[in-house]
Amino acid sequence: GKYSILLFCCFFFNDTATTEIYTLSLHDALPISPSDYIAKVDDIYITEKDVKKQFDALPDLMKAIYNNPEGIGNLMDEVLKKELLYLEARKQGLDKSQEYRDKLEEFQKLSLISMLLTKEIEQNVGIKDKEVKDYYNAHPEEFSTDLARASHILVRTKEKADSIYERLKKGKGEDFAAIAKKESIDVNSAAQGGDLGYFKRGQMIPEFEKVVFSMKTGQISEPVKTQFGYHIIKLTDLKKGQKIEFEKVKENLSKKLLTEKQRAAFDRYIDKLKSSYTIEIKEEKLQDIKLAE
Repeated sequence: GKYSILLFCCFFFNDTATTEIYTLSLHDALPISPSDYIAKVDDIYITEKDVKKQFDALPDLMKAIYNNPEGIGNLMDEVLKKELLYLEARKQGLDKSQEYRDKLEEFQKLSLISMLLTKEIEQNVGIKDKEVKDYYNAHPEEFSTDLARASHILVRTKEKADSIYERLKKGKGEDFAAIAKKESIDVNSAAQGGDLGYFKRGQMIPEFEKVVFSMKTGQISEPVKTQFGYHIIKLTDLKKGQKIEFEKVKENLSKKLLTEKQRAAFDRYIDKLKSSYTIEIKEEKLQDIKLAE
């Protein structure tokens, strides 16, 4: 059918769906009356419930594609393909392989973890509109349209960054742009004397951005550590903007705050579990592990 390739991709490139193929089949269902089935493969009966289950697993975009008579026919065809492939895999004895058993064990483990986190975290941690509004009011700087222009010198080590910062701080006539061209490992900006151009909040990594928008024009920062290395930053211009209306940021802010609350709750839950179980780590053996040559 027209959309069979889309569903094929959903089955075989979605981790959960792929594992589902390994582990779940209509073989596992209880015997049903033939009057209940809408299709069959050998002695496997497929019901409306089975087709709906496959439909419910689709992304919303694909649901819109399949939610019509033609789409239902195509969906049924994909369910049949899935059963044919499952039967052939069983026929070839793949369900007896160690690879299958390993994947089945991992799937069971991840499924139980998912259920536990839903029960202990997602169902118990929410975000209220008042919390979102209070955060918005308490952090006006995060919702402004300010534009900053900055230059930076990026190096790999703290020692190197400290050395460059001291040279700049002593002011012995050394030019920031000249040092950036010579020392910065960010080759693109180094060619421009470290200039990054104008950017707004949210465009740079948080550690970098936090420092930039707290500086005064012309100020040079102490070394700032990020995932890329150590930055010495110079703020060259700051254009003040307007505060973005609450309704325009409410949805994304709510998701951000909920994620942060759930992460904090998760960390507390892990700490609680660590105190409830006996954990032993053999550091010497851990150090001997080689993940890649």
